Amino acid sequence: MRVKILNTGDLVYLPSHFILTKVNDDGSISEYCELKEPYIALLLRRYQTHSDLFYRGSIWTAPNDMLRSYAVKGKEDVSHTN
Repeated sequence: MRVKILNTGDLVYLPSHFILTKVNDDGSISEYCELKEPYIALLLRRYQTHSDLFYRGSIWTAPNDMLRSYAVKGKEDVSHTN
């Protein structure tokens, strides 16, 4: 099994009850959102510990170790990444 490294432009799977945050310039959390249903989001920027995602019209942050690649059924690189 191959592990796919997530990159800018990839789709990521967010399960229900996943928590996204919005972060201030000083790193403090200004807002959070707990998903009520699964969602496929677009990865905009990947940093060392977290990534910026496009979710329902705005930019949210999520930790990289919680993100899972979204793969179309039948693709050979269906796996998760840190």
